[in-house]
Amino acid sequence: MKGGYKIFWTDHALGELEKTIEYLESNFSNKELERLSQKIENVVYLISRNPALFSKSDKQGVYRVTI
Repeated sequence: MKGGYKIFWTDHALGELEKTIEYLESNFSNKELERLSQKIENVVYLISRNPALFSKSDKQGVYRVTI
């Protein structure tokens, strides 16, 4: 990501992502998994370019987004 901000995932966010993927693997097709992956990649890119597009968290310099 040239010129972008570095993205750090919280343990909570990674845990939620893992649970979401497990649920989708059990209940949805690979198409839904691919759509989620594409949305995550897109949002991570947007955050890296301009984090102010999203809500600030209670922690300084941290932004959050729900996908």
